[in-house]
Amino acid sequence: MPVTEPFHNEGAAVTDAAQGLGLVYGMGQAGRSPRIKECSGVPVKVANTRADLGESLVWDERNGALYFIDISGGRINCLTPNGEVENLYASAARIGALALTDRGNLIFTEDASVAIFDVAARKVCQHSASVHPRSTFRFNDGACDPQGRFVTGLMDDALSGNTGALFRFDGQLSDEVIHDDMALPTGVAWSQDGQTVYFVDSAARAIYRAEYLMEGRMGAVTLFAETPAELGRPDGLALDREGGLWVCQYHGSCLLRYDRHGHLTDQVLMPVPCPTSCCFGGPGMNTLFISTARFDMSPEDLLHYPDAGDLYAVHPTIGGVARHSFKE
Repeated sequence: MPVTEPFHNEGAAVTDAAQGLGLVYGMGQAGRSPRIKECSGVPVKVANTRADLGESLVWDERNGALYFIDISGGRINCLTPNGEVENLYASAARIGALALTDRGNLIFTEDASVAIFDVAARKVCQHSASVHPRSTFRFNDGACDPQGRFVTGLMDDALSGNTGALFRFDGQLSDEVIHDDMALPTGVAWSQDGQTVYFVDSAARAIYRAEYLMEGRMGAVTLFAETPAELGRPDGLALDREGGLWVCQYHGSCLLRYDRHGHLTDQVLMPVPCPTSCCFGGPGMNTLFISTARFDMSPEDLLHYPDAGDLYAVHPTIGGVARHSFKE
């Protein structure tokens, strides 16, 4: 972990996104790698969520809401436009990934299965069968492809080696494996033209890319970037309007940006050690929202980083692109 000093609050700031949510955020400072340009944006807190393992941020432009999950807490939450955090759904299972549907509902994973959550009715209306018999396996992060299918990565919490895989689910929640031999699949994102898919194997510290075919299959997979060992491991992804790829560095206290050629260009310093997921949203898609975790942190760590698990936002100089929705 590159942060060598405890984080201390140094003041407060209000961003455009904060004004839209009716919030004031705290600012902070963290360590940085001298090899990377520091982004001019300062991450600011948007909500005290104290998630154990916050993940899978989803911006809903229609109602100005930000959805997110707590994996180990088994919760789907919503940050409303007035700045309140609402719990929409609670489960005894681990909820690993989340995405919007074209009807304004949410598709999500529950252990090793996938379900549709009716937001208006506040209930699950469709559920797939589990794709794996062992209870240690679960889905972890995911997103929708340009054709409106849901892609999510299966992993083993028991860390059984390269037993993970990317699954694709269609409108009937029928599944198909599109890539395997992974240890810890996390973030997934598509280029603006939909012809390239990027995905992460956190255990390998690798971001991969492949041609993405219309029928939902991959072409040859190549290494896009290997993230620096001193900056933790890559997790969630978001794409900006110049084709840059933003990645959260778990246990790295930062986000990194790679340009479309895989060159590392920017670093956003975080005031907590474990950023997990990021997505663009807010007016003009100019705000990058960031979830964080406090999972497996010691009491001493939590004394230094009491805001671990909270939601943050930053304004990069380049805005983002909207994510695709699932076709119900």
